[in-house]
Amino acid sequence: MRLTKWIPIFIGISLLAAALFFAGQSPAARSAPAPQQDADPATAQAFTRGGCAACHTIPGVPGAAGLVGPNLAAIGTDASTRISGLSAEGYLRQSILEPAAFIAPVCPNGDCPANVMPPNLSERLAGSDLDLIVAYLLTLTGEGEFVPLAYDLVPIEIVRPPEASITPFAEPPKTYGDAEVLLGKYLFFDPRLSGDGGISCATCHQPDKAWTDGLALSAGYPGTLYFRNTQTVLNTVYNQGYLYWDGRMDGTDMPTLMRDHLTEAHFMNMDGRLMTERVKQVPEYVQLFQDAYESKPSFGKILNALTAYVYSLNSTPSAYDTGTLSPDAQAGLEWFTGKAGCATCHSGDTFSDGNFYALGVPENTDIWADPLRHITFRRFFRLFGVPNYAELETDPGLAALTGWEEDWGAFRTAPLRELVHTAPYMHNGVFATLEEVVQFYNQSMQLELTGEEIGQIVAFLESLSTELPEVEVPALPGYQLRTLGDNR
Repeated sequence: MRLTKWIPIFIGISLLAAALFFAGQSPAARSAPAPQQDADPATAQAFTRGGCAACHTIPGVPGAAGLVGPNLAAIGTDASTRISGLSAEGYLRQSILEPAAFIAPVCPNGDCPANVMPPNLSERLAGSDLDLIVAYLLTLTGEGEFVPLAYDLVPIEIVRPPEASITPFAEPPKTYGDAEVLLGKYLFFDPRLSGDGGISCATCHQPDKAWTDGLALSAGYPGTLYFRNTQTVLNTVYNQGYLYWDGRMDGTDMPTLMRDHLTEAHFMNMDGRLMTERVKQVPEYVQLFQDAYESKPSFGKILNALTAYVYSLNSTPSAYDTGTLSPDAQAGLEWFTGKAGCATCHSGDTFSDGNFYALGVPENTDIWADPLRHITFRRFFRLFGVPNYAELETDPGLAALTGWEEDWGAFRTAPLRELVHTAPYMHNGVFATLEEVVQFYNQSMQLELTGEEIGQIVAFLESLSTELPEVEVPALPGYQLRTLGDNR
């Protein structure tokens, strides 16, 4: 099996910079001697994002003691012998980007099997991590003694993230301390909280898309595809009823929702115990847990920190809130609350009554056209005990929870703030524009709105969106290997 057969799918959110790294170096510099200490933090972080430690033994990389894939202790030397005419650097790059080209001869448990490493890494990799990974692997010649870096706690300046400092438009039921929110932000963007180190919460909840992903149907965990639209996490603190499109989670229990997203196979596929150990390997995180909770990292505190960050994300006042609606938007508000009757369900601070309605939204045929989505769809409803789940061709919605026929196809009223940034729309992303949404309601509910009135309602809906704040993605701290028995 090839050395990369066992590097998980996110072998680095980014894998591209060895060309740049080597561009200014001589051939002699490329064959550097074995390092005398662990990989530097940036390189260790690249391996972390790649999830390499799960399957490979890699000297000098904290936690990299995997016994599944080839031992890489001498790969800097071995790589030059694998394919005639291909340099060690070329082999390493090819084995990451074309994993089926060559299968390494020996793995810790015998012959290395083929077709294990995902073949589409080139579609997922970008940035400097590839350069860092390749450059470090080239130094591994099976010689030299590695001296671990000292594990010392590293303080981070406690500053509340600007996006979590927006004054909410209603009194929140709870506020959170700056250290807790800051810790939650780091964890929200950290792919080490997923099973293969490949995705983070921010993968599907992206700040520049109002904390959605811009897809009709969520991508889910690598190797799965989901069958519903990703909802924004903005203003979540005000949605104290039921969460998810089908309402399967109590909105007052956000830590449990966080737990489900982190641990369920089709979301982030992570074991809470392993997650906690990964976090303990990051001295900056250990210090932040001390600052936020006066305790060491724990799974429960990870969930609390993520909750603190998400609950602190709110919209800024819109034109509707400030009373600065355009003439068209003002007219649209009158239709919204009057003739169209939208305000009957779209009410409150977020324009959602939290109730469930079967509206006859068209099915998204992409669910059944894609095998991965189809499998996820059927598995999901099998777990809910939906009768004849294998024959389903429509999404049961709330009925999957209640078992009541009248709830078939019923979904929670979607909040309306930041609509401009959260297309496409409905539980299955079947409508690309707000005009399509209003047209659907006009026809299905026989509202008899004119074209001008529809345009004015759209103008009002657009007025509920604001200019999104720029969110600085944190530079994630790297691992430091703790001394065995260190129970910090």
